[in-house]
Amino acid sequence: MELSVIISSSNHDSNCLNKVLTGFAMQRFRDFEIIITGTEPADERLRLMQPFQKEFKSLTYLENSTEPNKATLLNKAIQASKSEYLVFTESNCIPRKDFLEIHHQRREETFFLSGGQFKLAPHIHQGMQEKHIQEQICFECSWLRRQGLKFSLKNQQLSRNRIKANIMNALLPGKASWNRHNVSCWKKDLLDINGFDEHIAQIDQARDLCQRLHNNDIRGIKVHFNAICLHLNRQAAEKQMHSSLRPTALKPIRSGNPVWTQYGIYKGRTVPVPYTEVDKG
Repeated sequence: MELSVIISSSNHDSNCLNKVLTGFAMQRFRDFEIIITGTEPADERLRLMQPFQKEFKSLTYLENSTEPNKATLLNKAIQASKSEYLVFTESNCIPRKDFLEIHHQRREETFFLSGGQFKLAPHIHQGMQEKHIQEQICFECSWLRRQGLKFSLKNQQLSRNRIKANIMNALLPGKASWNRHNVSCWKKDLLDINGFDEHIAQIDQARDLCQRLHNNDIRGIKVHFNAICLHLNRQAAEKQMHSSLRPTALKPIRSGNPVWTQYGIYKGRTVPVPYTEVDKG
């Protein structure tokens, strides 16, 4: 298995999951598994996943209904993954058919890849059907404009020209940061820093992880215009989720240059676990 795709889901994404899995079923690169994490009861998620079981080498669901902490679920998914290279996304992000191909081709030792997301307002993506994803016309600006997309230079992000995409990645501003919608990394690099810190509020978890990767000499490569997914925007739900998380933050982003967290995959460990001792799944 070359790639493990880890999809974070929430109660707000039930209507989107079918579209996202359709997008992964259309991938040109086929040697991958999918792990979906979420807090919904397994029965409901498995019902949505059932029609896609034959499309992938492995399609599993990790549930944690008692503790709705995204970091806890992501750490469990990292441990459960069967490949050495992991792709992270969310269940409201539809991948273009070359999405996994780009992540696989561009992966490099001591680097993670930071991909791009093209946000679609609800009035645009709600009319999107399965056939639009299968035919890939939902990634064409002409079709999106007919659905109400306004003209913008940002629309160039959907270009399929790889030379043009490389030039835009180099010239346009934007950091290669760890984003929850579209990012990939070597599994060993995450195990070396003990994964996500489960004692940090969800809105700060990605920033903390990115900082600890940098402190461990793991740098990001920007592929914003190469690896593309359509982000089915759910502004009200995201605003509500973030506002509810802020008051319950357990601790702020730490100062200094930490690499390891004792609140990650291996609880209570204050020193790193040698990679040779780690169960690689």
